[in-house]
Amino acid sequence: MNQIIYKDIVLIGGGHAHALVIKMWGMKPVAGVRLTLISNQAHTPYSGMLPGLVSGHYDFKATHIDLFKLCSWAKVRFICNKVESLNCAEQSISMHERPAINYDILSINTGSTPNIQGVEGAPQYAIGVKPIAKFHRKWLQIKQRMQCSKKSLSIALVGAGAGGFELLMAMYHAANTQNSDLHSPAMNHQFHWIVSGESVLNGYNKKVQQHALAMCTSAGINVHFNFRVINVSHTHIACSTGTADNKQRKILLTDEVIWCTAAKAALWPQKAGLALDNKGFIAINDQLQSTSHSNIFAVGDAATQINHPRPKAGVFAVRQGPILYKNLCSAILEKPLVTYRPQNSFLSLLATGNRHAIASKGFFCAQGQWVWHWKNYIDQKFMAMLTVLPDISKMQIAVVDPLLSRASEFTLPLENTKNQPQKNVMRCGGCAAKIASSVLSSTLKKVTQDIPVAMRDDVLIGLDSPDDAAVIDGKDQAIVQSVDQFRSFIDDPYLFAKIATNHALSDLHAMASTPQSALSIVSMPHAATEIQQRELYQLSYGIIEELNKAGCSLTGGHTSEGLELSLGLCVNGLVDKEAIKRKTGARNGQQLIITKPLGTGVIMAAHMQCLADGDHVLNCLDTMLQSNQRAGEIFKKYQCSAMTDVTGFGFIGHLLETLRNSQLTCRLWLGQMPVLKGAIELSRQGIKSTLFDKNREVEQHISNAQDWQENELYALLFDPQTSGGLIAWVDPDQTIECIDALKIAGYQAHIVAQASSDEPRTVESHHIVII
Repeated sequence: MNQIIYKDIVLIGGGHAHALVIKMWGMKPVAGVRLTLISNQAHTPYSGMLPGLVSGHYDFKATHIDLFKLCSWAKVRFICNKVESLNCAEQSISMHERPAINYDILSINTGSTPNIQGVEGAPQYAIGVKPIAKFHRKWLQIKQRMQCSKKSLSIALVGAGAGGFELLMAMYHAANTQNSDLHSPAMNHQFHWIVSGESVLNGYNKKVQQHALAMCTSAGINVHFNFRVINVSHTHIACSTGTADNKQRKILLTDEVIWCTAAKAALWPQKAGLALDNKGFIAINDQLQSTSHSNIFAVGDAATQINHPRPKAGVFAVRQGPILYKNLCSAILEKPLVTYRPQNSFLSLLATGNRHAIASKGFFCAQGQWVWHWKNYIDQKFMAMLTVLPDISKMQIAVVDPLLSRASEFTLPLENTKNQPQKNVMRCGGCAAKIASSVLSSTLKKVTQDIPVAMRDDVLIGLDSPDDAAVIDGKDQAIVQSVDQFRSFIDDPYLFAKIATNHALSDLHAMASTPQSALSIVSMPHAATEIQQRELYQLSYGIIEELNKAGCSLTGGHTSEGLELSLGLCVNGLVDKEAIKRKTGARNGQQLIITKPLGTGVIMAAHMQCLADGDHVLNCLDTMLQSNQRAGEIFKKYQCSAMTDVTGFGFIGHLLETLRNSQLTCRLWLGQMPVLKGAIELSRQGIKSTLFDKNREVEQHISNAQDWQENELYALLFDPQTSGGLIAWVDPDQTIECIDALKIAGYQAHIVAQASSDEPRTVESHHIVII
């Protein structure tokens, strides 16, 4: 049973504090409130482990929090997008190429970036340490360059803070470890530490500073004091050195420049009218609220606590997380907020690259491998808290706070139901929620025998010939009509609407018709009026956006309320009668082309169980968002004889449809089947969609199925697809050109089968041979 939603809390940014809020929300959510995270990436790095990642002590997975998976576990809506502006008056957030969303309470934890804009050439030729994901990609390229270079490279790091020192030592360690392992002739790459003032690690005690400089000396790292960068080019950095009375210009030849200077604030909070400190960061009070907008909170590097300013350090964001969670819950329920008092000093553990670290707090200083092991324990413990997620039994509907339910005219007795035992069964959404093919066909056969369907002369293709769509005789052209409907499989109504619309239109594309008009039927979950308005807006925007792309008009529809979000579309297209493409019609010698990879069913099933990698889910969604319109036009150009889309009945189920009423044998090249990233591994784990077992009943038509049971690709042949690709039979002298055209259009097209009449057989056997 779905929880009735009355209010929205939105988090912008996947920083440490917000990650902790999501974890705590998953353990104890506020009934009647929806939490949403907006982040421009599915994986967010834990900054404390960046030096270890660069050094090679950890891999990407060990140092990144999978936000999509964390949100799925916590039942938090995740939107992967970049925030472009904020309208505080309308309480709306604008993002890149999608409709704005609204909030009741907002929290900002977007971090900061190095101040790279103030130096000529730096934005073009220097590499900012943040965003970390972008830096890591560039660092991998630098490592490759160091490995392959036949000369020593000159690498400069600009920034005298702790982050710069740790990163410098990490890069040095990685370079020397890599070269010694590979016996590279260029083992002595030169590193430079560019310091604008007279000292390093300001804010740390003298012993820490001395240890850091001693390590640089031991490693042969050149430290350049009073070196104020005024220009960066692809070959050098230019600096102003010396005193105010005796300034000199100096050139340092460089191959790479890393920028790790003081943090810079984002611009959009200022444009939104939020109160800022003198450096442009969001000004917050001791309850972590914006000093100008009480329904907006901000934490981490994005904010400055006006009464207690502290350095931009991850330790403060981590400690703000639990306080932020409490205050977000209290604010939405209009309860008193608690105060956050940042500590005056904190323990700092500086990694020095070679599994060695320096510990510092106040005047205390220590160093050694034991300090690194201490740091490693702390870091691993923090990451485990956000990545090793406990099983949460299916929660019963919680009682909503009277403040929320009374604020809305909408209530349901469902909110106060007694605890009832519920089966822990997760039914798939999307096209995997279809009725099984065997059930559908047997039922239609029986019902049409018991009550024959009225036949009309102007219905050219109807229920008696189950193609992708019905075809009705029009005045000048035939009218192609189809209908599709399923419940949502993601909690983003905008993306769901775009995918569902593309899915419905695919039936028209598969018959080579031009989309003309559409009607929608929507079932909205029970919710407060304002929430329903927000959701219906997102849904409608997605429908119209995709229909507009296809040149198809939304002409009307119907809405109702239900327990969950579902969307249906009746779509109409026009086609010349002689140009209609049907499912059947494969000919001897033709080859089968598929335009999209398989695996949407298993990936989304895993996502429901919080088992799928966030990037794999995003890639899967991108595939489902890709329209089949251009593919249908290309197949028509190359004169395919039969075409259909791959949806809920899986690849084999739809392939068999193309072989109906033929005596052809289909030789299927399993190794050439395109598959989504992550799908094979999830399938190996036994994860499958709820329609999978029914789909697999058709394997009786595969003559050598037993030989392929253990093949990692085999199970995916029966995986139900939502908004899957097209398959089409094309003459062999056309397939190469057709494939090239499809790939230019952006499809992952592959030739996967060939039709043959070499082996005599009966029509009923639908013979498929895997080779």
